[in-house]
Amino acid sequence: MDRRRFLASAAIPIGITTAGCSFAPGRTVTLQAETERQDAGRQNETYLVYRHDGEEVRVVGFNQGSFPPSLDEEFGLGLFIEYDEATTLESFRFDLRAPPTGEPADIYLASPAGDAWPYLTYGRVDGDGSTRIALADAVDSVDETMFINTVIDPNAAAVEAIAIDIEMELTADGTGTTYRAETTTTFEPETR
Repeated sequence: MDRRRFLASAAIPIGITTAGCSFAPGRTVTLQAETERQDAGRQNETYLVYRHDGEEVRVVGFNQGSFPPSLDEEFGLGLFIEYDEATTLESFRFDLRAPPTGEPADIYLASPAGDAWPYLTYGRVDGDGSTRIALADAVDSVDETMFINTVIDPNAAAVEAIAIDIEMELTADGTGTTYRAETTTTFEPETR
């Protein structure tokens, strides 16, 4: 996609307490996600909750920012990663495709809040039409919660689902433990 449109960014309020884990230094832990959906009132949210040994480690979430009259109209989608202060987000990658098959929609990136993110990459993935939003070196760019807002602009077909591939890496401060996660999920937008 050659054109980019940056929009004003708005934070998604969320408060989740996470518990830390202690491991032997230098250990790599692969995290698996449990999906939790929430659709109460005017919210449409999906959370991927990553646990290790029964303890909640991190949360990745998707929040529908606006509700169009029909799914062939533009709407907002927020992405966030939340983690506790004892963990550092090293890198992340979101590949978004809407709809999952057929001609892809345009996905515009809102300007991230806070200081400049010099290593943020954004653009179409060659061959599959997904839009990639990635940060290879997140350490100095984000604190305990990272928010990114996007706008989904359907082109040829209604967006009844958004395929999302996620990769992220975090380190547990002081333990040398690295957490890695790769997850594929689907977000289903709604109308109101």
